[in-house]
Amino acid sequence: MNKILFDSYAILCFYQDEKGADEVERLLITSRQGEYRAFISEINLGEVHYKTVRRMGLDAAREQLEQFSELPIECVHPSSDIIVSASELKAEHAISYADCFALATALKIHSSIVTGDPEFHKVKHLVEIMWI
Repeated sequence: MNKILFDSYAILCFYQDEKGADEVERLLITSRQGEYRAFISEINLGEVHYKTVRRMGLDAAREQLEQFSELPIECVHPSSDIIVSASELKAEHAISYADCFALATALKIHSSIVTGDPEFHKVKHLVEIMWI
């Protein structure tokens, strides 16, 4: 089974019904059907949450976070190995620290990254990107 890892950009597109939301929805449906095994780093889920708090308020963001558990996405806890890897990736590449956690997690679990974030063009030589 193919593994995919959603970064916060993809999840925010889905929740805000922005460009790319239809592709994220398709990937979620096919993940539920067993075509993909889907993941997100807990760091990136935290990024989704704080951005949602800013946009919609705390109560709505907490409700959305509870509903997230219904999606066919497994949360990956950042192990010591992932933290060290993310830190080293940040030292080498001009991408956000949260994006480094997505990248480090994808490398650790051998998955593609689902994103539309242009920052990932800088590291597309390290991991397969599924652009939305």
